[in-house]
Amino acid sequence: MSIQASRAGSGCEHEGFVTACEREVRAGRLALGDTQRPVRRVSLAIGKWPGGRDGTWAALTVAEARRLAAALLTQAAAAEHDDEPGLAGPCRGGAR
Repeated sequence: MSIQASRAGSGCEHEGFVTACEREVRAGRLALGDTQRPVRRVSLAIGKWPGGRDGTWAALTVAEARRLAAALLTQAAAAEHDDEPGLAGPCRGGAR
């Protein structure tokens, strides 16, 4: 999985990759509202499932984005050490 930046320098930068289940995951920055005092958010988009199931997106505050990043890192570390094989195995959509 490689991470690629797109639209660099345009004020609309995103990084993303395609998962093992062929879903596109993209993170970026948003500036909403007034150009004098924009509300800054971190965007997260998860693309459609192969076969057409809808994707989703969220606009997170900086603090929320950091909490999500910490939770993902914690879960990734735990998954590396799980003794139980097949817990919500790959591409089965175990998490909702």
